[in-house]
Amino acid sequence: MNSTLKNRPKNHWLALLALILIAPLAHAAPDAELTSQHEIRIDPDQPFPSLLYSDLLKSMSDQVFWEQGKLRFFERIRFTFLPDFNDPRHIAAYNPDTGAYLVSRITAASGDVVQNVRWEARREAFPIWVGQAVNNSDPAPLSPGAYSATWMIDGQAFWKMDFKVVSAGGSNPYEQGHFLLEGPWSERAYIYVPNGNLSQTPTFNLFLRDADARPGQWTDQIVVIEVFRDGKLVAQHGHNAGASRPASIVQAKPWWIAHEFSLRSAENDGFVPASELTAPGAYEVRVTVNDELWGRYRYQANGSLPRPRRQNRDSAEPLTFLEGLTDRFYVERAD
Repeated sequence: MNSTLKNRPKNHWLALLALILIAPLAHAAPDAELTSQHEIRIDPDQPFPSLLYSDLLKSMSDQVFWEQGKLRFFERIRFTFLPDFNDPRHIAAYNPDTGAYLVSRITAASGDVVQNVRWEARREAFPIWVGQAVNNSDPAPLSPGAYSATWMIDGQAFWKMDFKVVSAGGSNPYEQGHFLLEGPWSERAYIYVPNGNLSQTPTFNLFLRDADARPGQWTDQIVVIEVFRDGKLVAQHGHNAGASRPASIVQAKPWWIAHEFSLRSAENDGFVPASELTAPGAYEVRVTVNDELWGRYRYQANGSLPRPRRQNRDSAEPLTFLEGLTDRFYVERAD
C-alpha cells in the first residue's frame, strides 16, 4: 500500500466517508409535492404575495368540519401579488397539472404534515388572483390539537396562520361528537368600505357561532353594534332608541358564520358614510349578543382606512400580514 495513504490518520477516513454520504443530500431534488417544473421564484424586489384574510376565514369553517373534522376550503380565496406567470395549457397559471404550484400545507404541532392542499389560481384585476382548492373535497379528519396552515409558491412559504381543533358534544350515547375551529374567528372582525370610497356605507363584519346549536334547533342571536369615536356614539346597527328591543336577529350555527351588518347613524335616521368611521380619533366598537357583551374592538384612525403594523405592507412581516386590499381593515377583539 502507498505509504502516504497508509499513514493517514483515522479521522481523515471518517471525514471522507461523511462527505460521500452527505454529498447526495446537498444536491437533493426539491420536494416534488411542492415544486413544479417551472420553479417560480418570489422576487424580493416586488410586493410580497399574500391572500385576503377575510376570504380565508370564511372558506375554512363549514358544516362538514363540524360534523367530521375534515378541513375543506370550500369557498374561493383571493390572492394578491402572486409572481406573474402564464401557463398556455391551462386557464389558471397556478395549477397542479401543468402550471406552477400553489400549495397550502397543514402541519400539526408535532411538525408532522397532515395535509397538502393544491390550488388553482388565475389572474383577475391587478393585483388579484382568484384561487380555488382542487383536491380536498374529502380530506382525512383532523384530530384535536394545534395546527398551522402555510401557503407556498413552488415550495417557498409566503403566508402562515395558526389555529386549533377541539372536540365537543358526544356527552351522551345518542349524540355524535363534533369538531370546532378555534383561532382568529373569535379574535378578528373587519370593517368593509365599498370600493374604498369613504362616502359609501360601511359594514361591520363579524364571525359568530353557538357551539350548542344543533340542526333543526338553530338559535337566534340578537346582535347590537355600537361605534364610538372619542367616547361619542357615531354609528350603530340593531339599536333603535324608540323601539322596545333591537331588530337585528341572525341565525346561529355551531360553526363560524360570517355576518355583515350595515351601520346607521346614532339617531337611526339613515346610513352613515365610512368617513364617520375613519375621521381622526380613538374608536371603540362594542358588540353585544343577546344583551351580553361579545367583545370590544379598538382602533385609531386619521382620516383614512387604518393600517396598523400587521396591515401595513411597509412594516408587516409577510408571513403574518393581514391583507385587506384597499376596501377593508381588521380590528382585534380587546375583551
